[in-house]
Amino acid sequence: MIKLFNTMLSKKVSFLYKFIWIPYDEKLLLLEATFLLFISKLFLMLPFKFCIKCLHPADQMTGIANPALLIKIRIAVYRANKLAFWKNVCLVKSLAVRLMMERRHIGSVLYLGLQFKDGKKLIAHAWLISGKIFMTPKGKGNYKEIYRI
Repeated sequence: MIKLFNTMLSKKVSFLYKFIWIPYDEKLLLLEATFLLFISKLFLMLPFKFCIKCLHPADQMTGIANPALLIKIRIAVYRANKLAFWKNVCLVKSLAVRLMMERRHIGSVLYLGLQFKDGKKLIAHAWLISGKIFMTPKGKGNYKEIYRI
């Protein structure tokens, strides 16, 4: 029990030490990403039809971001996901990134896909692309796109 506590404590101290040394703009992105992951998790408790209607269509987002900003956003969501004490599935992460992109009026497309595993089990996945950059990974599977937002 004490070893477990010491391990948990050392991980938190390590995170705090790393957090101090990241640049200020990345700290703000990390805090925003953590907040939006939580909001996305709560938001998806509503009916999915309502969630989809609340997102702006991709063609309305006219801003173009430089790849450096897109990579910073992707890293911020990755870090926030590790920091979060709740489990985030691909749809929650993709929605959080989409909300971050909408705040900056940057165009992105959220994909929802399905795949059969072993011919029996149906697996769903969500990923987000901005330009040619995968903001959340598509994964290794061969997912059939069923919906695009």
